[in-house]
Amino acid sequence: MNAESVTIELPSASIRPWDQLLHDVRELEQQFDTQIALYMQYIRPTHNQPSNDPQCTHLESKLQTILDDLQSVISEMTETVHTNRGSRRVLERHQSMFHDYEREFQRYKQNVRATAKRTELNGAEVERDRMVEERGRIDQAHTDIDMVLENAFAVHGELTQQRSVIGGATAKLVDVSERIPGINMLLGRIRSRKRREKVVLAIVISACTCILLFVLT
Repeated sequence: MNAESVTIELPSASIRPWDQLLHDVRELEQQFDTQIALYMQYIRPTHNQPSNDPQCTHLESKLQTILDDLQSVISEMTETVHTNRGSRRVLERHQSMFHDYEREFQRYKQNVRATAKRTELNGAEVERDRMVEERGRIDQAHTDIDMVLENAFAVHGELTQQRSVIGGATAKLVDVSERIPGINMLLGRIRSRKRREKVVLAIVISACTCILLFVLT
């Protein structure tokens, strides 16, 4: 799509023929239309290339060169018309187109700059939102850690309290056993008596069973 800029050599001593000037001016206008269409891509919000990238800068430089060449050719055409060797109406039409091209180029340059600025601001806003979100996750993590530590300390306190209660009860039992030396002996006797009763009961049950079997046989 890129059209190469026409190299126009302007003689210093004489004015070129009118037909040659018309050819050159039309060629330059066609080049401008082609290059400005490429340049307009940098105005689109979906365009990912920044306005200061090398391709955009190259297009701006090429468009400015085309406008400079176009102005030179139109100046030659003006001199030709003054010598009554050209059409004033044709000259005025190309002059009007040249001024439109200048205004269009300046307007598009401003739009490209504005688009680049919006893209930059949007990028900064996205980055700021990302940082705020990341900060929120960090704060939430800190809150969760604080809750876990608080619960751990609470459990630790309860265990400490329970250990203290158990320790106190154990100390009381030891103290009671020391104050009543015969309690252990009494408990031992009770346990011995229960064992004897169980033995006697077992003997009685066995004797009854033997007698019953003897009778039945």
